[in-house]
Amino acid sequence: MQDRTRRPDADTRALLQQIAARLTAERPQHPMRASLREALALTFAARRHGYGTARATRAEELLLAHAPAVEKGTTRSQYAAELRQAAGGDR
Repeated sequence: MQDRTRRPDADTRALLQQIAARLTAERPQHPMRASLREALALTFAARRHGYGTARATRAEELLLAHAPAVEKGTTRSQYAAELRQAAGGDR
């Protein structure tokens, strides 16, 4: 697994951006939860690479490696900004 000091690959960057867009579009002022971080990584990886595939598993691992931990009190929109930063900047 990569550490967060390394830039994510293109696929991971795209998925981070997609997750950020979803968080911004749906209930942005609601609290972000760690369980939602994990669920979104699984969902977006499976949609892109197929449920239960090795590629989806790897994509999920990379998403979780690059997505920052959820801090208490963080809203979904704030976390979306953190994901965009992790992806290499705003889009």
